[in-house]
Amino acid sequence: MELEADLVVFNGKVVTMNPENPEATAMAVKNYKFLVVGDDDSVIDLVGTAKRVIDLGGKTVVPGFIDAHTHITYAGMRASHIDLGDARSIEEVKKILRGALPLYSPGEWIRGYNWDESKWKEDRYVTADDLDEVSTEHPIAIDRVDMHLTSANTLALEKFGLPPEKEGVITDKKGKPTGVLKDIVGLFGKGEPGPKNLQDAIVAATSIANKHGITTAVDNIQSGFLKAIRDCERKELLTARLVVNPRVENLEHMVALGITSGLGGPMVRIGGVKLFTDGSIGARTAAVSEPYKDDPENTGKIFTSEEELREIYQKAIEHGIQTLTHAIGDAAIEAVLNAFESLEGEEREQIRLQRHRIEHAEMISEYQIRRAVSLGLILSMQPNFVAQWQLEGGLYDRRFEEERVRGMNMFRVALDNGARVAFGSDGMPYGPLYGIWAAATHPNPRVRLTVEEALRCYTLEAAYSSFMERIAGSIQVGKRADFVVLSDHILDCKPEKIKDIRVESTFVGGIEEYSAIKE
Repeated sequence: MELEADLVVFNGKVVTMNPENPEATAMAVKNYKFLVVGDDDSVIDLVGTAKRVIDLGGKTVVPGFIDAHTHITYAGMRASHIDLGDARSIEEVKKILRGALPLYSPGEWIRGYNWDESKWKEDRYVTADDLDEVSTEHPIAIDRVDMHLTSANTLALEKFGLPPEKEGVITDKKGKPTGVLKDIVGLFGKGEPGPKNLQDAIVAATSIANKHGITTAVDNIQSGFLKAIRDCERKELLTARLVVNPRVENLEHMVALGITSGLGGPMVRIGGVKLFTDGSIGARTAAVSEPYKDDPENTGKIFTSEEELREIYQKAIEHGIQTLTHAIGDAAIEAVLNAFESLEGEEREQIRLQRHRIEHAEMISEYQIRRAVSLGLILSMQPNFVAQWQLEGGLYDRRFEEERVRGMNMFRVALDNGARVAFGSDGMPYGPLYGIWAAATHPNPRVRLTVEEALRCYTLEAAYSSFMERIAGSIQVGKRADFVVLSDHILDCKPEKIKDIRVESTFVGGIEEYSAIKE
């Protein structure tokens, strides 16, 4: 019987990330999986019967990127929102919003996102007074780039219905809300797409992923999104795989239903539960051991105590559910480590087996890294934060002293101490190539990674962090045929040039879901 293939790709430079077969020039795909990975001669007999044959012309192929920490569904929802990322002052924010006013009827919500005051001369948050100058007839709410802070105008504050005394509602000296809202759960649902078009947002989200070469996105979601995601899966609308992490508030429901990490199919599966120990550096709510340089009375906030963390970890471990704990400041990381270290016996042994994760770990010290490694915790880190905030004069410099800034985002130290490190973007911005560039050009040479190491963190290590290393993360026979065609050879390129490499095509299960030529 003649062997057939759905897709044959040849004449390429294939970076497999498979240590047993690190390089290849050709691949064949059958039934959504790699059938052959080797040289051009290894696929020559399949060319005549293949449904599609691609001559790469020497282009580079890498495994499909796995973004280990996203809010990709929110990104799809925000496709219809106003991107404020290019604003370089509060006046520019107002100008952009005013320019969009004709698109909205009076009373209709206006949502914006992606603003970052650390790049402005004013170096202050947007207030209700600022947004009231744009409109008093529309509720306006704009989310900071880190999604830990929302600025709202007076009408939006009324719609939110938050009492001034609620934690996170920032007030002036007279007790009047300023419009600045820090780390308040539930604001993202206001003025967002309803059930009728949530599916459209999810489809848009996977398209965003494809454009950046992301074939699997680990998505931190509200529980209400899961049904819409599953509906999209049933209708075969998804073009990227999703590993979904509901909030920890759903832990009891998952336990009651017997839902464990890894449940699902090829396109959608359950990851773990997401919980927060602290906030963000941008909002000055990351819990730190020493006060913020630009806010000397403030050391951030601990949202979940060590005792609460211990109880959550015990229940999750007992029922086979992975945890993904947001911890940015060193004090928050300390609380997480203390809680895990307080576990004993079988519970302690299960930490490594169940691959519990610390998300972000921006301010983790070498001592804390060693404790995390001893426990078997995975560090899920965001190299793009370096390019966003760790360069000279950036956000970190404004918040902390120089010595502390140099010791942030400790990628090399983590790997050298044996840590499993998975890379994600947190959507700030999306783009694994941008993240790989940031990791390989870290301003502190002591903690830079090689390009190959950074690529591994965005492929095999990211797969491991979601129990997918046997089916994704490398190009090898039997694994899902997820791969990306790049404009340049990523391992031969100078590190500083990597951010200029383009994603030319993205294949998920051997199906081309993105093409720069067709866009």
